[in-house]
Amino acid sequence: MADHDDTPIRFVSLGMVILDELHLPGGRLRENVLGGSCSYSTVGACLAVDGASQQVGCFVLAGDDFPADAEEQLQSWRVSLVIQKQPERKSMRGKLQYHDDKSSNKTFGYMTPSLQPAPADLPLEFLTSSSFHLLAGPEQVVQQVGALLRLREAHGITARPLLIWEPLPMHCRPNSLAAHVEASRLVDVFSPNHLELDALCGRLHSQGDKAPTEIGREHIQSCTAAFLADDTASVAGEQLCIVRAGEYGALVATRSVNAAGADQIDMTWVDAFYSTNEKDQIVDPTGAGNAFLGALAIELQQNGGDAVEAAVKANVASSFVCQQVGLPIIGRDSGVQTWNDISVASRMQEYERKTRPERGSS
Repeated sequence: MADHDDTPIRFVSLGMVILDELHLPGGRLRENVLGGSCSYSTVGACLAVDGASQQVGCFVLAGDDFPADAEEQLQSWRVSLVIQKQPERKSMRGKLQYHDDKSSNKTFGYMTPSLQPAPADLPLEFLTSSSFHLLAGPEQVVQQVGALLRLREAHGITARPLLIWEPLPMHCRPNSLAAHVEASRLVDVFSPNHLELDALCGRLHSQGDKAPTEIGREHIQSCTAAFLADDTASVAGEQLCIVRAGEYGALVATRSVNAAGADQIDMTWVDAFYSTNEKDQIVDPTGAGNAFLGALAIELQQNGGDAVEAAVKANVASSFVCQQVGLPIIGRDSGVQTWNDISVASRMQEYERKTRPERGSS
């Protein structure tokens, strides 16, 4: 484990680290490219964290063939890193095929059996984390949350962690809506992207012949309201759903009980970093949603739980991921940490200049 000088861990992902084989336009091939939801959510947490990056934990369940250069890339982030190599197992590998120069036209498939961490795999230092990112179907979320809380209790960890759930696209179907609603009650933040949300709820609020890629903010709000208003399970306290919606930005939706004892749903849009007029600056959005959630988990803890402001920082963090194929590059300039040759603080200032007049729209 990387030395973290007893720094408390504030983020751990239970997602996977995948070594991608990228088949790019023109027959270009890149191998052993670090990817997967754990890699991207971890880099998002690094982009958002104030102070020591050792507050970010990165747990890798790998095979005995995990490349040294991939390990060095993870180490360059100066996170608290544990790579648990499985004897006689192969590391997770995927094939990402880009069909043309449009980064949205691509297909992905696994080339090896799954190596996804379970709570029982985590070292004690990581079990103490104050937040966790889950990428799973609803049944697996129920299992993971239960196992995680039981393990923490067994080790005398009484504080409840912040739990952020990113659903698996393959499970987002209308007939699994009730299961997602039920499982979402176990976490602090449920965060689908707009296409996953549409797949769960879209038939309840049909947009005629519109393709999912053409759905707009109004439809996203309608689907979010349908999800939050589902009465298959009771609500205890506040329920938070944050929809990652690409060029539309992020929708922060909260369901709570008002003073009169009635359910109330409040929604706020947070603009994306890149406007619709800046699409040419987006090289590849792969992993941007994962990075958003890593940053969100960190910033929710840093700002006292303000979900709208946390979504702002998460949008800024995810913008670094969109600038290239693969992960952003860490560096230093005059003693200041940079990613893709710019500091997070500078990009936050740029975001404020671009969006401040429109902030707070709903």
